Amino acid sequence: MEQERDDEAKLEGSFDGIVTDLRELRVNTGVVTYAEIARRIGRYRGQLKGDGVNDAPARSTVYDAFRLGRSRLNPELVGEIVRALGEDEQSVRQWMVRCYQVQASSERNCERDAVCTEDPVESPGITQPLKSHRSRYIYVGSVMFACVLLNAFGYALVGKLHLALYLDMVGTAVGAIMLGPWYGVAIAVLGNAAGMTIHGPMALVFALVNVAGALVWGYGVRRSTWAATFTQFFRLNLVVAVVCTLVAVPLLMLGYHGGSGHTSDQLTHTFTSSGQNLLSAVLLSNGITSILDKLATGFIALVVIQRCTSRIKSVDSEFVSPVDNFFRFALRPTTQITRPLCNYSAVLVRTP
Repeated sequence: MEQERDDEAKLEGSFDGIVTDLRELRVNTGVVTYAEIARRIGRYRGQLKGDGVNDAPARSTVYDAFRLGRSRLNPELVGEIVRALGEDEQSVRQWMVRCYQVQASSERNCERDAVCTEDPVESPGITQPLKSHRSRYIYVGSVMFACVLLNAFGYALVGKLHLALYLDMVGTAVGAIMLGPWYGVAIAVLGNAAGMTIHGPMALVFALVNVAGALVWGYGVRRSTWAATFTQFFRLNLVVAVVCTLVAVPLLMLGYHGGSGHTSDQLTHTFTSSGQNLLSAVLLSNGITSILDKLATGFIALVVIQRCTSRIKSVDSEFVSPVDNFFRFALRPTTQITRPLCNYSAVLVRTP
């Protein structure tokens, strides 16, 4: 019993103890996703500043705060997290004071330890962060390579079946949503370069359209007011379609006299035959085709991402997919764990 009490005391005064209780608080509030916690923090920051701007932290930043084995923990972020999970201001202050005290105790122990460095790192060893970085490089490289192949496959499929869609941006959408907008830009350029083997130099010219889509998808899904729900993601795809059309039409008019040899040129011919001038016909035909294509592309990308990340979740149950929010139709838990949290009220008067 004394050994168990000693272990509990050590855990109480450590970052792992704080993280353990953070996890318990998250469970007691219904297992709120890390992305939702980040959005709540962003809304609170906007209200605090008075400008209404949603200054949300990255989902990975919130996720790291729930990771065991840390040597540092941001007290302000912990306070924002527990506030987002429904705690009152007094409880928020208690959590923050606890973090400050553990940090001070850790620094004192570090000074007494002869082998402790002046700049402690997040991970306790040297090989672990190196392995982590190497794993990330492999992960990012693999995703980018697969996305380039997806774009090339779309090129080949459309060219083979003469479809009225483009389907050359599925990989771009996947990369921009999973990795970020500028990774999506790199995938767009590489994918269009690969498309030159099918469509010739024209594919590289229209890389600008692919790049525009990557930026809108990549930045759009990271704004809670743009892609927090299934409906908002639908609208985001419409925005991508409009932006891509605005970029594509000048390229078609200046470089290819309104036609690129794509099946959608038949629609342009239909509009010109009905009395429309060439610019209006190209704008209408490209806009209609782009809307259908980007809606199909966006939701195909969601399915691809969900299938890929389901394997990660089978290994890491804490992993949150970038598209989880779009599939939250009725996932609220019907019951909650009612195990009480530890009371840290005494921490306000405890001296370090």
